[in-house]
Amino acid sequence: MVQPGKPPDISVNDDGRYIPEVGSWGEEKYRLLWYYADLFATSMKTKWGQRVYIDLFAGSGFARLRGTMRVVLSSPLLALSVNDPFDCYIFCDSNPDCIKALSERVEARKSDASVKFVPGDANNSVDQILSAMPRYSQNHKVLAFCFVDPFHLSSLRFETIKALSTRFIDFLVHIPAMDPLRNISRYTSAKNNIVDHFLGTDSWRTRWQDQRGYIGFDLFIARMFDNQMKSLSYRFGGVEETVLIRSDEKNLPLYRLGFFSRHELGGKFWRQARIYSDPQFKLF
Repeated sequence: MVQPGKPPDISVNDDGRYIPEVGSWGEEKYRLLWYYADLFATSMKTKWGQRVYIDLFAGSGFARLRGTMRVVLSSPLLALSVNDPFDCYIFCDSNPDCIKALSERVEARKSDASVKFVPGDANNSVDQILSAMPRYSQNHKVLAFCFVDPFHLSSLRFETIKALSTRFIDFLVHIPAMDPLRNISRYTSAKNNIVDHFLGTDSWRTRWQDQRGYIGFDLFIARMFDNQMKSLSYRFGGVEETVLIRSDEKNLPLYRLGFFSRHELGGKFWRQARIYSDPQFKLF
C-alpha cells in the first residue's frame, strides 16, 4: 500500500495579504485534500506523462479560521506542497483579491512551479481551463485531479463538471448540506432553477416528491449528484464514501466531501486519505 509523505505544517503567519475567513472545520477539509493529493501525485508520477492539479474555487492560498487569529494554508498552497509536486497547476477564482494574493504567495513560496491563473467564474471559464491543461496524446498521457469547493449550490453548475470530464480527471467535490437545508422552500419553488443547474437536470423535482418525508433534502441532493456523476462513468468513490463535515458547536451538517473517479485506484487512494487524515490515526 502506498503511504503518503510527511504533511506540511498547515499553520502560517499572516503575511499582510488578503485572507478570507473560513469556519474552523475547514482544517479537516484541507487535511483530507492534502493526503489525497499527495497519494495521487506520488503514485501517478511514473504512470502518466503529466499530472495536473485544478482548483475551481482556489481562494487566496491562506485562510483565517473564523473566530480565531489562526491562519492556515488553504487548498492551492497545500496542493503545491505535496512531496512529488504536480507538473502543472491551474487556479481559478472569481474574486480578484484572491487571485492577486494567491499569485503573490505562489511567487514567494513556489516560484519554480508551473502555475496558470484563470480569473473569473469557473462556470464561465471552462474553455480557458481546458486550454491551460497540457495536450493529451497517445504518447503523452495527462491525468488531472480537480478540487471543487463552492460555498453554495448556486456557485457550481454541473455542466462545468461535465465539460471537464471529457479529460482524464478525478474530482473531489464540496456538496453543500446546510445550504439546501436552510433554503429548501426557495430551492424547491417552481420558479427557482438553482438545483437544476447544480445537478444538471430538472428530473430531481419528480424524485423529490416521491422521497420527501423519507430523506433529508441535503442527502437527496448528494445522491442525485452522485447519480449524475455515475452517468459520466464515475463509478468509484461516490455518495457512499462521502465525508460529512459538521459544525463544531451544534454538530450541524455543513457539507459533504464527495470523491469521484473512473478508476478503482482512485477509490483506493480516497479510502487511504480518509484514514491518514483522521487525527487519531498514527503511523508506526
